[in-house]
Amino acid sequence: MATLQELYKFKGNPDLTHWKTVKIFSLVEASLLTVGIDPLEYSHLSDYQLKDELRTKRPINWQHAILLMRSLSEAICTHEIKSPFINLEKSDYSNTWDIVEEQAKIGIENASEIILTSTKIHRDELFKWLKKNDYFEHPVQTIVELDPVEKIGSSIANDKEVLLLPEPTYTTPALEVVQLVIREFWEEYDPDAGSPPPKQEFVKQWIADNHPQIESDALRKAIDQICRHPIAKSGGNKKITP
Repeated sequence: MATLQELYKFKGNPDLTHWKTVKIFSLVEASLLTVGIDPLEYSHLSDYQLKDELRTKRPINWQHAILLMRSLSEAICTHEIKSPFINLEKSDYSNTWDIVEEQAKIGIENASEIILTSTKIHRDELFKWLKKNDYFEHPVQTIVELDPVEKIGSSIANDKEVLLLPEPTYTTPALEVVQLVIREFWEEYDPDAGSPPPKQEFVKQWIADNHPQIESDALRKAIDQICRHPIAKSGGNKKITP
């Protein structure tokens, strides 16, 4: 079986770093990215159209992509991979329809019903599954001591292999908003520059406007307090006493 590094080498090491910040993939996106194909080229196609396009045009690694879609579908149905959103195509003698189903209610018999373009997988789950199935090359240990320049080059080569699929980190919607608030208000804040810090109410309103999933006012206030610079208090100009 080809490793991720080999698959990308077959494709000429394409630059897919524009996908680096995406957290949730469809099974189609996960499969195509793994084999070095940009999913944006096929985003307008349904499951059947996509597979037909791959079989007809035969881009490099197309066989790997099709079998990965099947493997990921089976892994979701056997609960080897956790999926936050599963969409199934059901049919009877004359009709077909889509349903969203809980993972606990599906089994391997549903593998052929998985809609690949809409069923989702988290980046961390994909990473764990690829690692378990040996898609990442294991560094070969050697007794030859590398000089510092060679060590740096070797480190860069190994890092490139997992550029799109970094080690998973625990996160929640609130933690992600914490990072965004820091980036928006505090990364460049200089308390010695004399500029007043943003008021707490302003930060809370920014969270409400840009991240409505944070519905609780108490949670928005807590996020502001966590991120706020130690000397900024609740923000605004300080009252000057004569």
